[in-house]
Amino acid sequence: MKKKIMSDETRKGMIQMLIIAAAIIVVLIIFNVILDGLLLRPKNLMTVWAGCVANTIAAVGFVILFSGNITDLSPGGVIILAGTVTGIVGNAAGIVPMVICGVLIGVGCMALNFTVYRFSKVPPWITGLGMLMVYESITMKYSEIQAAHGQSTVVINDDVRVLGQKPAIYICWGVAIVIAYIYFNHTSLGIKYRAAGENEAVTKIMGINVNKALILGGVVAGAFFGFAGVIKECYNTFIIPQSGMTSLSTIFQPMAAALLALALASMINVVLAIPIAAFIIGLIFNILTMFGVPSGTLTDFCLGVVVIAFAALAQRGVKGVVK
Repeated sequence: MKKKIMSDETRKGMIQMLIIAAAIIVVLIIFNVILDGLLLRPKNLMTVWAGCVANTIAAVGFVILFSGNITDLSPGGVIILAGTVTGIVGNAAGIVPMVICGVLIGVGCMALNFTVYRFSKVPPWITGLGMLMVYESITMKYSEIQAAHGQSTVVINDDVRVLGQKPAIYICWGVAIVIAYIYFNHTSLGIKYRAAGENEAVTKIMGINVNKALILGGVVAGAFFGFAGVIKECYNTFIIPQSGMTSLSTIFQPMAAALLALALASMINVVLAIPIAAFIIGLIFNILTMFGVPSGTLTDFCLGVVVIAFAALAQRGVKGVVK
């Protein structure tokens, strides 16, 4: 009797993935025809790809958080703070120090978040919102000091923003995906983190230090958020400080990408699904732009619908209400 080359579940997943891919391609072709061939031009696709690199890297951070059953909405403030530090350090010391400092800001912020929530027993989403306001306040204070001296928010110099330009930005995208793939699939750090997030009681019985596993997972997520801040600063040349939790709006696209990636995880490795999801999100808003939809209320409405829809897809098969 011949052995099955692949399980029925794997075959079903592949069929579903092919159907989804075919549907997406058909939709894109239709919109490309409507837009007189502008959508699928290589130049436009490369521009969309470059524009979603920071969101892709941030989405990796969110997938890490969600895989540990953690809901933290502070990354918007973390990314803005990391981007601001990136500009300051980059102009003063160059590319390598700015990358290190940007990543360390992300690591430090998320390590602080996880430490506070683990030892204070305050739910992570509440801790995250509180820390979000702290991070926003820091960047706003910096902005106020700059304004008092007649200066604006830091604008990164052209000679050090190479990571936000082609082809370096694509290389950064690839490096981030490779590191994320290794972390998720080939490190005990990633396995212990997901195990701790899934069931703390069982994880403790296995002899794993739950607090350590979760905090280290938060550190890894922070590294990706910090690097996203670096890329965002280099790509945009500056990041506007925000207050009153308005930085939440900056994380909806990467969050939507993370949720879509989790929805696709049953059909494809979640890390490989992240860049696909982020690119799809980028294309959605590229289409809206080509149709002349102004940024603001209508695009925010569309983004809200996308986030809810992908969240529903990600939670298929989960019984009860997800907290």
